[in-house]
Amino acid sequence: MEKQVHEKVRAFIEKHKLISPGDELVLGVSGGADSMMLLHYFYLHQSLYNVKLKVAHIHHGLRQAADLDAQLVEESCQKYKIPFYRHDCNISEISKAKKLSEEETGRLERYNFFISLLNPNGKIVTAHNMNDQAETMLMRFARGTDVKGLAGILPRREQIIRPILCLTREEIEAYCMALQIPYRDDESNFKEIYTRNKIRLKCLPYIKEELNPSIISVLGRQSELYREEEDFLELHTKELYEKACEVSENQILIKLKAMENMHRYMQKRVILKAIEEMVGRRDITTNHITSCVELMELQVGREIHLPYGLVVKKDYEELRLTKESRRNKEENTSFCLDLKEGIYHIPKAELTIEVRKCVYERINQNNENIYTKYIDYGKIKNGLQIRTRRASDYIKLKGGSKKLKKLFTDDKISKAIRDTLPLIADGDEIVWIVGNRLNIDYYITEQTDEILEIKILKERN
Repeated sequence: MEKQVHEKVRAFIEKHKLISPGDELVLGVSGGADSMMLLHYFYLHQSLYNVKLKVAHIHHGLRQAADLDAQLVEESCQKYKIPFYRHDCNISEISKAKKLSEEETGRLERYNFFISLLNPNGKIVTAHNMNDQAETMLMRFARGTDVKGLAGILPRREQIIRPILCLTREEIEAYCMALQIPYRDDESNFKEIYTRNKIRLKCLPYIKEELNPSIISVLGRQSELYREEEDFLELHTKELYEKACEVSENQILIKLKAMENMHRYMQKRVILKAIEEMVGRRDITTNHITSCVELMELQVGREIHLPYGLVVKKDYEELRLTKESRRNKEENTSFCLDLKEGIYHIPKAELTIEVRKCVYERINQNNENIYTKYIDYGKIKNGLQIRTRRASDYIKLKGGSKKLKKLFTDDKISKAIRDTLPLIADGDEIVWIVGNRLNIDYYITEQTDEILEIKILKERN
């Protein structure tokens, strides 16, 4: 059993090129069977892959038993001699403040915490398995999705990898039992309060019993097929998009003449890609895309208003995608404030920030996360500011200097928020994109004498 699982995971990692020698892996470990199996696997194979390991555990503040989950993960890390990082938060309060579901808030908090632990060559490792894949596909199908949605959970998405996506939950639990790996069940997984739980507890058992006992593996294979189809379609969409669209800083023009001979399905994909470039894909529905296609046949001057202030307008020879009242928004949201030691409240950024000096021996880097960063005070050249972006801004990463505009494009930061992101800057050099990247030149080292702690006391909405 052990050998079979190891070979299966290793083959999956090699097939999808998930890991490279020298990677630092941030393992998301909740204490459940999936993540404890993941932890054990990489503990055994750390030298094989030539990687460094960190474990990230988030305490959501929703369940009394969560203290025991955290204790199990921490004790396992001590046993395996792997660094353990814990982040406590109150998901219930945060979800109310952000007006999001607890499920969505929990997901955002987890990935924000994982990202905060990443080094430039780091990867986030999650314990999604084949059952999660089947549940995701059925949930998306029931809600309505396209081929991309039916591809389900990807083995790799940017810096996030899922190396045990090839295993069923039954294989994982059998592995844990055979090797006596302790784990804890989350009792909320057995309550029919979330859509995913209903699919897991009612829908899939019914399909297994009445229609297809191999539904989990069937959907797993289908997800790979849909991924291949989506890869092909995405390449074709990109070619058509480049022919049909003119892109500038403030707008995208979709040329109607170039769209005329396209299949209606590809027209929709090109329009969706243009929308994604402007505001991302979130909250964009099939009805929105269909309305944009129909707009091409309507009279000049007609327009559609989409989420996040996006306006699609019919001109003589194109569809014009622009942001509503963009100039006013830029004027109202830009800010710049000098930073020295102390506490600052920045209303336009919806942030309260604390800056203080400390010495190497007194800092606890376990506290460094998405809300707190430590930088080398001696590396500061011009004095720090917190501000919004400027055209000349750049940041130094492991691969070298990069213009901030190029980084935002590469990291797929929505254009709708780029002008409002708070930045810690040293002249034109960005030290920290708050909640995101940290400039490699400001890392603390053994030669650092004085350290500056920058802490977010109140998170922006």
